[in-house]
Amino acid sequence: MNCEVAKEQLGAYFDGEVPPDLRREVEAHLAGCPTCAHELMSIRQLATRLAAAEPIVVPEDLWDAIERRLDDSVEATSAGPSRFMMFRRYALAASVLLTVGLGAWAFFSLGGGTSVASASTVDFGILLDALPHDAATAFEKFLSRFHARKVPPAEARRATAQLDFDLPESLPGGFHLEAAYTLRFGDESGAAAKYSRNGEFLGAIFHRSVHPEDFGTHRDYECVVGGHRGHVVAVGEWKLVHLTDATTCHCVLSRLDEQKDLPAIMSAVAPRHVGGEGGGEDHH
Repeated sequence: MNCEVAKEQLGAYFDGEVPPDLRREVEAHLAGCPTCAHELMSIRQLATRLAAAEPIVVPEDLWDAIERRLDDSVEATSAGPSRFMMFRRYALAASVLLTVGLGAWAFFSLGGGTSVASASTVDFGILLDALPHDAATAFEKFLSRFHARKVPPAEARRATAQLDFDLPESLPGGFHLEAAYTLRFGDESGAAAKYSRNGEFLGAIFHRSVHPEDFGTHRDYECVVGGHRGHVVAVGEWKLVHLTDATTCHCVLSRLDEQKDLPAIMSAVAPRHVGGEGGGEDHH
């Protein structure tokens, strides 16, 4: 079973609606495919959030108000029978659109004005899954997923004024800035940057620390960068390191050592956090 076939079955598999033989095939595929396993986990998470969402109550006088508006429009235009039927068709269309719209709102807004769970979550799984093949391509895939827009570094900072980070033209160790981006995580803005050193890739991502992070099938571990606690997800020789302060999660993807090389990099992209100027204790 390939990924295309497996993904077509994931919904029915989650609902327990596939026959035993097919279920075993899906489970065998999931055991060896992190991408599809992550897809199934996303379905489970969305189902959990939807189940916890409060039901939407439609105002009792909503349809009466619509009818009154339509009746007023008919009288104002002195419409004949054909015009009146046209308004009735519009009323039916409006009721259908209202129903569909409320259903979509229930699906995409999980109570309290919160954005879509899948959209607001910072999904690093798509980045981590592709790392073993090509880190730069994996980073591009992540950027595309969150609607990256290439901008000058200064514009990336202006667009994310609620975050605290820097995008210097060069980083310690000889890394040079290739491109800066703005990103969208649900209703929140974020930023990213690509650096290189003699063909060696380094990526940086910045997002609000209140966002949940999803690493797919990968596990994160506590780490210490310089004197600061954070967490890291390792895939082969690549490491995605996160240091978080009150406003910003600073994420760096590299092959650098957390103690030897990375502290200087983090001090450059998060000087007030790692550098200690007004930064508090790290937390996550």
